[in-house]
Amino acid sequence: MTRTAIDLSHRLKKLPLTRLFLFCIFFSIAATEIIVGAMGLLLKGEITYDYLLTGFFASLCVAALVSSVLIFFLNLHRLDKDALRTSEERWKFALEGAGDGVWDWNLQTGEVFFSPRCKEILGYDEDDYESRILSWESTIYPDDFQRVMSELQAHLDGDTDSYSNEHRARYKDGSWKWLLTRGKVIDRDANGKALRMIGTQTDISLRKQAEEAVQLAALVFENGSEGMVVTGADGTIVAINPSFTQLTGYTPEDVIGKNPKILQSGRQDAMFYQAMWRKLVTTGHWEGEIWNRRKNGEVYAEWLSINSIFNSDGSVNRRVALFSDITKRKQSEELIWRQANFDPLTGLPNRSMFRDRLEQAVKKTHRVNSSLALMFIDLDRFKEINDTLGHEVGDALLVDAAQRLIHCVRDTDTVARLGGDEFTVILGDLDATDSAERIAHSILNSLAQPFQLGSEKSQISASIGITFYPKDATELEDLLKNADQAMYAAKDKGRNAYCCFTPSMHDAMLNRIQLTADLREALAENQFQVYYQPIVDITTGAISKAEALIRWRHPVRGLISPDDFIALAEDTGLITEIGAWVLRTACSQAKAWRNQGQPSLRIAVNVSARQFHDMHFIDTVSAVLIETGLPPEALELEITEGMMMHNMEHTIAVIQTLRVLGVQISEDDFGTGYSSLNYLKQFPIHTLKIDKSFIRDIGSDPDDAALVIAIIAMAKSLRLSIVAEGVETEQQLAFLRDQGCTQCQGYLFAKPMPEQEFGAFLAGPRKD
Repeated sequence: MTRTAIDLSHRLKKLPLTRLFLFCIFFSIAATEIIVGAMGLLLKGEITYDYLLTGFFASLCVAALVSSVLIFFLNLHRLDKDALRTSEERWKFALEGAGDGVWDWNLQTGEVFFSPRCKEILGYDEDDYESRILSWESTIYPDDFQRVMSELQAHLDGDTDSYSNEHRARYKDGSWKWLLTRGKVIDRDANGKALRMIGTQTDISLRKQAEEAVQLAALVFENGSEGMVVTGADGTIVAINPSFTQLTGYTPEDVIGKNPKILQSGRQDAMFYQAMWRKLVTTGHWEGEIWNRRKNGEVYAEWLSINSIFNSDGSVNRRVALFSDITKRKQSEELIWRQANFDPLTGLPNRSMFRDRLEQAVKKTHRVNSSLALMFIDLDRFKEINDTLGHEVGDALLVDAAQRLIHCVRDTDTVARLGGDEFTVILGDLDATDSAERIAHSILNSLAQPFQLGSEKSQISASIGITFYPKDATELEDLLKNADQAMYAAKDKGRNAYCCFTPSMHDAMLNRIQLTADLREALAENQFQVYYQPIVDITTGAISKAEALIRWRHPVRGLISPDDFIALAEDTGLITEIGAWVLRTACSQAKAWRNQGQPSLRIAVNVSARQFHDMHFIDTVSAVLIETGLPPEALELEITEGMMMHNMEHTIAVIQTLRVLGVQISEDDFGTGYSSLNYLKQFPIHTLKIDKSFIRDIGSDPDDAALVIAIIAMAKSLRLSIVAEGVETEQQLAFLRDQGCTQCQGYLFAKPMPEQEFGAFLAGPRKD
């Protein structure tokens, strides 16, 4: 060996040989055995140096050596490829095991290797998906495509170290998934052109949904219309949203770190909050209505929902409260409830609430072994006021009447309006029945006082029916029925009265129902008749007038008195039609009698309040006069004092129109109402008829005698004619003649008679 070779050998031996193989071949002249020794050393991995090969053998040795080196390198390359393949398989296995798909893109051919997981993410089987870059591009969501391709191209151009992009891709069934695609170019040519790129694909749909949920929660918290407040486990406020400030007026600076108790209004007591916290601690949740107070002191209603967020150990981490202002809803509910249970006009309980109150009162009365009274109250002739003065005036009267009823009873009693002019009173805890009767008297007196309705003053009365629990009935429906029957009994007594229920009233009610049905048929079947009673001029004995009085000849019951059906006709509204029939019949008969030798006979016809205030009344009178040919001055219409007082302006206008026609007007039953000279002089009437109740006792009662004297004097001062009704004795006649009364009517002269009998009476002699 040369010195040079020895130095090189030492240096090579000092080099690290891990994965490093360095072969140095030195050629020189040497013996054949030396070459063989060198090859042996080479195969042992030793360093061979400074050998000289000569001739053919040298060439052969060189070829053998070169072959050995090539075989060595080929084996080494095979071992490196196996190691790389093993490394790649381990890398892919690790990624796919973590849920990622792997792809390998050959940019020169456009081929893309997609791992099974990569295809599975989009719902494809291993053989479904084409391994081309165009297939991958076709799955990208249209709105994301430009951004994806732009960022990919930037990496291919070398502008970025790696590629990472989140986008939506089409699932096999047509739906869309969010994917995270990452990759890196691992091979470029000498010019930097990308040749190969590998990467991963991850399904991030769940993460995106979670992110969207978080973003949505944040948006809701910041922009929701409902107030939100978050407290710590100790109850102190840690966060509020803008709606909290808008609803309460408190800013974050006002409430952060404080307890929500600052919102309490005081409407709920301690027991309410104790129950709330019991449920909150037990279930982690509470919701319900609560009244809180705004920063400005205004109390408002809210619907509050509280939920607890727990730590892993079960302890409370946060409590989140969500609330909305329901004040307007509560007000609307209150309005709906009041409309459903209270009369909007008077503010009294309506029929529905009345029944509920009555049920509760009956239960309580039964429980304490007491008694109660139920009253039905009907305002007499209210419809006349409503029809003549208008609904606004009628409504004002109802409101006033309701207040009068309230003032007549105790605070614990119930006054309700069933509808129209019908009221009820529930009197509980009664010690005796006379307590209810005293209250009934008080109600009648109160309602009898004049009602000042704007510029009008009207007067009404009431009919009251009373029944008692448990004396008369124990069932609710029976009590209602009894009170109703008692009320109609009061009406039958002449109104402005009360009646307590008796068992016989049931039969009376059945009779009333049947009579109502029969009454509707009476006109059509000509069951009505007109009777006539003379009005006599006591100075001459001549018959100056005849009053037409209706009778009902029932096919089964026989002759029915007006007292038994006129009130019923008024209640049913049939009185207008019946009254028109009486007017036409009487005028026709009067015309016939005048033609038969009684040229001065005047016919007097009673007019009901409903008939008088009917808008077609004047037209009806005019038509009857024209139809029958009776001169207007031969007709006298009798109206009551009460009718005149309901609507003075309307009454005066009607009377004046009738006077223009030539019709006479008389005021019937004078003395039973106002009997006021001041009122009387406002009405353009012709005649006063003194009620028979004053005539009956003028011989024995000084007060009645004084009243009759005063009425006659007042009529004379107003230049009105006087007719005394109900004259039955000579003593009464003498008294009236002495006082200057010139016309009388009563049984002393004649009873009411059918037309033929009255015609004969007209033709016969008369008593002076």
